[in-house]
Amino acid sequence: MVVLTLTDCPPKLRGDLTKWLMEINTGVYVGKVSARIREMLWTRICENLSQGRATMVYSTNNEQGMEFCVHNSAWKPMDFDGIQLIMRPEHAQCETKARASRAEVQQMLIKKKQSQTYKARQEGYVVIDLETTGLNSSSDEIIELAAIRIINHKIADQLEVLVKTEKGVPKVITELTGITEEILEEKGVVLSSAMEKFCKFIGESAIVGHNIAFDRSFLKEACRRTNRMNLNNPAKDTLDLARRRIDDIDDYKLHALADYFQIKVEEEHRALSDCITTFQVYEKLNEI
Repeated sequence: MVVLTLTDCPPKLRGDLTKWLMEINTGVYVGKVSARIREMLWTRICENLSQGRATMVYSTNNEQGMEFCVHNSAWKPMDFDGIQLIMRPEHAQCETKARASRAEVQQMLIKKKQSQTYKARQEGYVVIDLETTGLNSSSDEIIELAAIRIINHKIADQLEVLVKTEKGVPKVITELTGITEEILEEKGVVLSSAMEKFCKFIGESAIVGHNIAFDRSFLKEACRRTNRMNLNNPAKDTLDLARRRIDDIDDYKLHALADYFQIKVEEEHRALSDCITTFQVYEKLNEI
């Protein structure tokens, strides 16, 4: 059992928490999750709760039958002969900490924003694409994942992963992509391993894709199947962008847009090649 209390919880973090825990009062969450999910949630809290405070208590097989974690609190956990206690600060220390001037707080927020802006510029954005066995994210499967990291308008890194399937590859998909069951069996990895590599590569960067709602529906299902938290990265869709910025074209498919911008496509209907094409189309759209 896990009991969690938070103050000043941002909406994005609340969405992550309510996927696994029940909110029984404002800022109070309870539930029963695995140790892995509990650790993931706590990491998420520490990364995203900059102003508020958090306390987590969970049951475990020790002498006390429980352990606890705190974040952004003057109360600190400490070990006393194998028993975990909480050290309560003196009243004077709390008062001193509370007297931080408005100017100091504002300066701290400015520095944080500048740091985040610099980090975003350094990390750029990531273009993603998938190949699947069909169009239904509930019943069909991902067979290939690809992503490229763009920094200063150039490809800085790339990822390409083939994924083993449980149901096989339909003939029409093999004809379209060239991906066979034999290739996946020889070079593919299981979905959980593929998603671990994919999510690690993307991190918290903004993502770009063509008809990205399709990709995100499959990624959401893949996260569910592999017991991972959903990817909530900010996203931009070149399909939506093209529809708003180009009015002298009838077909807004990726390769039709590539023809429109006279972009040479190396290999159609493979995830990495489509990532590169999407990147080039995105750059052209931003010039309009």
